[in-house]
Amino acid sequence: MKPINNYESIQASTDEFARPVPGGYIIVITGVKDVPLDPVSGKGEYLNIQYDFAAGDFKGYHREMSERFGFWGGSFIRSYKEKAVSMFKHFTNCIEESNPGYKWDFNEVGLIGRYLGIVLGEEEYLSNKDNCIKTRLAVKAIKTPKQIQEGDFKVPPIKRLDGAPGAAPTVCAVPAAAPQNAPRWETINDSELPF
Repeated sequence: MKPINNYESIQASTDEFARPVPGGYIIVITGVKDVPLDPVSGKGEYLNIQYDFAAGDFKGYHREMSERFGFWGGSFIRSYKEKAVSMFKHFTNCIEESNPGYKWDFNEVGLIGRYLGIVLGEEEYLSNKDNCIKTRLAVKAIKTPKQIQEGDFKVPPIKRLDGAPGAAPTVCAVPAAAPQNAPRWETINDSELPF
């Protein structure tokens, strides 16, 4: 191996880093893709929405993870199928309330750069790679940034995986406990936000 310049002056670092935990967050929408109805499969009619954290300790988290690992981890979908249109209306109402002067006009590209509040909760899933039950964070509720700042939200309990097909899965290693300095809505600095 070739020697690394100034190796003695480099500060050692572990691979561990703080991760978001269940709770309320203020986000900014960074990308949107409309998935129209596929007449053959009957699937579609939803927006696939990319986001990043806009304030607090995790501001820019997904961008940083994308730069480090090559994938974007922050996304959720909002269906506009007939049976889900009332929930979609709640989403657009929150967008309008969170971004003064913005009016939803059915142009999904106009959502990019808009602020929103979300509640993240944990859910179990079956990993196809190793047949293990793992947990991930998922968007469980849409709120306004004001609701997040005021603590006007409830973090749901973990959504447990019901029966899994095939061989009985095993529970994989449990993620480390949340760091002591995990962000809470109180840590958001109002001066970072445009509203």
